[in-house]
Amino acid sequence: MKHPVKKKYSITAQRRIILKMINASFIQAQKLGAHPLTKGCNCIVCVNKRKRIIKGPTTDWKFKL
Repeated sequence: MKHPVKKKYSITAQRRIILKMINASFIQAQKLGAHPLTKGCNCIVCVNKRKRIIKGPTTDWKFKL
């Protein structure tokens, strides 16, 4: 049984991979259009909705304008 080999990427290569993933999520969000939060959807809209749900409600504003 072969074990997977971990590849070490340079910082610029890692950044490039992250930017490609972000761009792909924006393209997927444009292609899907407005839709409810679905399990397994990795478009940027659903990712942000999941982050808001996990983070919980924001605290009340404490200052007066």
